Amino acid sequence: TFRTESEYSDLRRPEKVEWGETIEEDLSRRDFTVNAIAAELKTENLKPKTEYIDPFNGLLDIEKKVVRTVGDPDDRFNEDALRLLRAIRFATQLEFEIEKDTWEAIVKNSSNIGRISGERVRDEILKILATDHPYEGIVLLDKSSLLDLIIPELSQGKGVSQVRPGRHHISDVFTHNIESLKHCPSRDSIVRLATLLHDAGKPYVKSEDEEGHVIFYNHEVKGARIAYEICDRLRLSKKQREKIVTLIRWH
Repeated sequence: TFRTESEYSDLRRPEKVEWGETIEEDLSRRDFTVNAIAAELKTENLKPKTEYIDPFNGLLDIEKKVVRTVGDPDDRFNEDALRLLRAIRFATQLEFEIEKDTWEAIVKNSSNIGRISGERVRDEILKILATDHPYEGIVLLDKSSLLDLIIPELSQGKGVSQVRPGRHHISDVFTHNIESLKHCPSRDSIVRLATLLHDAGKPYVKSEDEEGHVIFYNHEVKGARIAYEICDRLRLSKKQREKIVTLIRWH
């Protein structure tokens, strides 16, 4: 059965869903062109045949490896703000590029992610972390300003130097955290999230020793508390929270 939808007043769900009349009408309510393709199964000379219904050139975008919204990107992202994260997840998962107008609309509408529940945001973040390229996904979240809104504690590490004589750290705390994710050997999304957050406490405890060198006394304790708050905000399970907090406290 085909469906049509009315406007979205809460940036999450349509006010009304009704029966539609055509497949093209149904496909027009989809988020991205790669998700707006239908297949019609037919028989020709007693042999099965598939004909694709692709009014928004989704097959071409798959071939070009492009994530593009169906129609006006501002409209799509204001219908359901979770699509902001879904665009980045698809690009990360499929190794696609986000089309220019779609990307600009993500940046423009990024603040709308605050209207989305922690559970829905959590699911997309964990899916990004479970891909083969979680680092690239987090970088896209950062460039779009979505990361600042979802996990602002990470952004506190930008510009916070860790450079100290005799130590191996050469980058700021933020860069160190996301680079650690890049080299995390585990494919477990919870372990990867713990890796991303492992030094999130450093900006909050930064001080200097008697020689003027930067120190981060008890940063793992502060980081564990911050991680717990982040996990609670994202509605992770008790088991997941405990795993992340334990990993950070003892890293």
